Amino acid sequence: MPKEIKEQLREFFKAIKGDKFFHPFPFTKKTIDKITKADKDIYSVAIEEEKITGMFMLRGFDEGYDIPSFGIIIHPDYRGRGMGTSGLEEAIKICKRLECKKIRLTVDEDNKIAKRIYKKAGFKFNKNIGFKTL
Repeated sequence: MPKEIKEQLREFFKAIKGDKFFHPFPFTKKTIDKITKADKDIYSVAIEEEKITGMFMLRGFDEGYDIPSFGIIIHPDYRGRGMGTSGLEEAIKICKRLECKKIRLTVDEDNKIAKRIYKKAGFKFNKNIGFKTL
């Protein structure tokens, strides 16, 4: 993994650190090392002018799960531009290519925007856990 990606991730983590909805892991150097060395888990970033503007992940493969757990975060300066929807669509395409039967996610009950996007994409919810059959 190029050194500049690690630096871009550090800057991105600083920008999202206080996000009230997204906190799947600590925003630390150790996490950056884990992300950049993932075996089967997928971490994808959007970059604009050498700055990470968003990141989605499909995790759980490294632990042996067949159903990946999806997560996405958009840099605060880039929200409201459709990046979340685009990232979700790309993650679903990847899961279909990998022949996953489902995709799962967890969403905060108060994150109305994300829930609307996920429901529109076909996720069915039981409280804050959503699944989409592929």
